[in-house]
Amino acid sequence: MKLSKLIITCIVLGATNAFCQDYTVSQFLNIQTATRATFSPSGTEVAYITNISGQPQVWRSFDRPGPINQLTFEEDGVDGVWWSPVNATQMIVSAARGGSEKSKLYLLNPGQSPLVPLVQEDEAIYRFGSWSNDGSVFCYATNKRNGVDFDVYEHHLAEAEPRLIYDGGGHISAKRYSADGRFLLMTVDYSNVNTDLLVWDRVSNSVDNITQHTGNELYSHPHFDHAGKNIFCISNKGREYAGITSYNLESKQWTWFETPDAEIEILSVAPDGSGYAFITNDNGYSRFNYYSIAKDRRVQGYRFPEGIIQGLTFSPDGTRLAVTFGNATKPFDIWIYEPLTDRLYQLTSSATGGVPLSLFVAPETVEYETFDGRKIPAYFYSPVGDAGKAPVIIAIHGGPESQARPDLSGLFQYWLHNGFAILEPNVRGSSGYGRTYLTLDDVQKRMDSVRDIEYAAKWLKGRKDIDGSRIVLYGGSYGGFMVLAGLTMYPDLFAAGIDVVGISNFVTFLENTGKYRRALREAEYGSLSSDRAFLESISPLNHVDKIKAPLFVIQGANDPRVPQSEADQMVKAIRDRGGIVEYLLFEDEGHGLAKTQNRILAYSKATEFLKKYVSVKPE
Repeated sequence: MKLSKLIITCIVLGATNAFCQDYTVSQFLNIQTATRATFSPSGTEVAYITNISGQPQVWRSFDRPGPINQLTFEEDGVDGVWWSPVNATQMIVSAARGGSEKSKLYLLNPGQSPLVPLVQEDEAIYRFGSWSNDGSVFCYATNKRNGVDFDVYEHHLAEAEPRLIYDGGGHISAKRYSADGRFLLMTVDYSNVNTDLLVWDRVSNSVDNITQHTGNELYSHPHFDHAGKNIFCISNKGREYAGITSYNLESKQWTWFETPDAEIEILSVAPDGSGYAFITNDNGYSRFNYYSIAKDRRVQGYRFPEGIIQGLTFSPDGTRLAVTFGNATKPFDIWIYEPLTDRLYQLTSSATGGVPLSLFVAPETVEYETFDGRKIPAYFYSPVGDAGKAPVIIAIHGGPESQARPDLSGLFQYWLHNGFAILEPNVRGSSGYGRTYLTLDDVQKRMDSVRDIEYAAKWLKGRKDIDGSRIVLYGGSYGGFMVLAGLTMYPDLFAAGIDVVGISNFVTFLENTGKYRRALREAEYGSLSSDRAFLESISPLNHVDKIKAPLFVIQGANDPRVPQSEADQMVKAIRDRGGIVEYLLFEDEGHGLAKTQNRILAYSKATEFLKKYVSVKPE
């Protein structure tokens, strides 16, 4: 907003109007969230993870809004929490150090501290699966055997050492037990879009792959029914969009339950067998659904406001459902839905750093046409105030099998508050739009997604409210690659770039990424053995001489996914050629920035960088 118009507006609206105040980046980046809810055995208390203290920690409250208390105080925060289904004094907590993602498992008594280690402090990753219904045992997957393959163990609390269940190799995850504890569900990932569902039988000590297939098929969110005879899961088996299907252990037959013309992305089944809840993806917005198994009909579920649902967790008795909900103008919080009464209420109320909710901007859902006539879905955020022909940031999500969603980003809102517009495209290869769209960027088609960014810039240049000479690229991880690729492929289109933990060379990335991840990433990008020449040809590092725009790079030293070497080599190459590049390396971060103080420093510097090179037009 121009100074003269700001003064007039403040006189008319009063000095206390939110738009007249200067909110800091620290305030915007101190927006809190509450996620990952888990119920106590009685269902009357809820534990969840929130960043109230600046780090994600476990907090606890009753199942009605009221007093809350902090349960963990870890320097690097925690990753997850799972309350025992029968013992109110036992929780499993997952935590890693310094952003390394080498999560370990700990036992927590909510009335005491500190955390009690349940696994040895080695270099392995430990991923929690679930508790058994009687709370006597829990399962997890770990790659401690060789650093690559994950094996599944179960840990009996009455025993000192865990028991090995399955060591079949690959990217295995432990999921859920049947109610009687006889069976355990596991998934094996071959890529982010190709999985199998395995069933371990305690009686025969055997593992059965019930989804053997060719090609790409997805099986996720598996649950047993209360009787332990049927398995519910999300799948796109033979379909364009993922639906809900079930498998009968006796007949070995599959039955479809939900087949909408939209992606189902989350499923939760009530432990008592009374019903299930699921979320459909409607062009990035979440649609809540509840089906009563007991009544064999869909019960009119409470309609949430427009926004995003990240998680669904039933209480042990199935009478309550914890829902993680937020949108572009409201932070993620825990809400409680009661299926029997169709009642919905908000449990937590995350603070927004003193920034009024009325100041936050919701996006407009738009489409633009790309090089092959395809329509690319996107979200367009208009800047706060009268920015005239505004500079614009194209924000590109990671993944690539992910999706930009209209949720609350403190960083985006800060940039909007400073006069930047933002476009978030879901370029080809994004999830949420069906099987075909998801595969349009695989391997040899990789650069087609970069062309979608070219056409995003051309679409922006055609808008009367955008200054086409001031278009910025911003993205993290795979989105960071897209930033670097955009600057090298179309150097005259973009005024600057911000790359956060981005891939600069696919060959060195695949050689140096965590060993346990390489096969998953080769399935998406191409293999070192057969696609090396192609991967070299599209890597931004090999075209760095074409970059004209200033670049800002953010990297975590402990990143196991996109190692620090990816940033180092790109920064060195630009500097060796006399280009403009600023570099922030954080020794205590991994794949992205988790600590609030680090995010404030990084994005304060990044915004200064934008104001220096982009937001002020030369005379």
